[in-house]
Amino acid sequence: MERIPIAIVGCGGMGRRHLTGVAALYRSDFRNVDLVAVCDINAQNASDLADEAAQQLGQRPRVFTSLPEMVQAMPEIRGVDVPTDVASHHLVAGACLDAGLNVQCEKPMALTLRGCNAILEAARRNGKILSVAENFRRDPINRLARALIADGAIGTPQLMVETSIGGANRMIITPWRHLKLKGTVVLDVGVHNADIMHYYLGEPVSIFGEGRLYEPRRLKGDASGPGGFYRKWADNVPEVIEATGEDALFGYVRFASGAIGQWIQHHAGHGQPRHARVVYGSKGSLTCPGDRNGRPLKLHLDGGQEISGEDILAHAPSYRLSPLAAELFGGERVWTYEFPFPETDAKILALEYYELGECIRTGQSPEVTGEVARRDVAMVYAALESGRLGRPVSIAEVEAVAVDDYQREIDQHLGLIS
Repeated sequence: MERIPIAIVGCGGMGRRHLTGVAALYRSDFRNVDLVAVCDINAQNASDLADEAAQQLGQRPRVFTSLPEMVQAMPEIRGVDVPTDVASHHLVAGACLDAGLNVQCEKPMALTLRGCNAILEAARRNGKILSVAENFRRDPINRLARALIADGAIGTPQLMVETSIGGANRMIITPWRHLKLKGTVVLDVGVHNADIMHYYLGEPVSIFGEGRLYEPRRLKGDASGPGGFYRKWADNVPEVIEATGEDALFGYVRFASGAIGQWIQHHAGHGQPRHARVVYGSKGSLTCPGDRNGRPLKLHLDGGQEISGEDILAHAPSYRLSPLAAELFGGERVWTYEFPFPETDAKILALEYYELGECIRTGQSPEVTGEVARRDVAMVYAALESGRLGRPVSIAEVEAVAVDDYQREIDQHLGLIS
């Protein structure tokens, strides 16, 4: 199979996570990329990631601190992965596209809708592939959940309850997730929730909601992050920060299908934490266990009938994983799995890298296009803009930046508007 030369641009904690995805793809029977370069304005981070790549991949990629220098020195590179901080996505992804490179950008696609639109315009202007690394939908359990819904296991979907409560006054890994001008937790986590609702129920139409800042003073928490990928920078995280960005979002979502979403993100919740995802339909309900944990789904039908375990597959005849996902997770109709989190994370990231390689190799469109990813960002901001305006806000007017009262301060800070 042809192997596409690619680079990672952004060598921090997320870059380290993405490297494990490349390594998982290398170990599979479907390797279609070669990691030939890494780039970061922080020379130490870039060099450290190259050293880790040498250990995990058996070959050390070239190290750069300048994107133009990398492009000039290695014209064979055809694709780049951009796991930089979200506030720089519109600059870095846009520069990569303008340099003639195909791009996979980490989620959220950009910090605001103007940022998203700038990246989309760069992709269109240059005729290049733009894929966004939204990982939750690639979890086999979420693939199965969507198949169950599509195959009519619960009848016509009516209501989806997406709830995440906890966090109290602890920082979520690093300070930036609590700073409005750098990317709030309701955006960073919220695009995952938004994409799953979008993936399960189809196109969102409007949202009535609001955001809140409950904990203006955040204390240092587990700065090592999921899988420990951020541990090397943990000592640089301050003990206390003054938060400026919302830590809670509450939304009532209307979908084109007529279904409703009840959306709660409360990352300042004290006491008992709660995480729940349930879809109710005209014939039953589907209880989903979250993401990247492998726990099985539960289907409840009228009359008290509960279906779980392998029996649930009979209600999803269309469910089949891709050949690579089947290899990584142990079968094409997986209904549960047990892997440590870092291993699961790497497998899902491998699927993203494989798709990027195939899009470049064959010209096919990625699953999470820039338009899909923009809609996920728009769902978050529709709730926040709704809170400012005191009315339901349509996804269309947010995408068109016809409403931007909440985002305007961020866009001015980023230089996207004067």
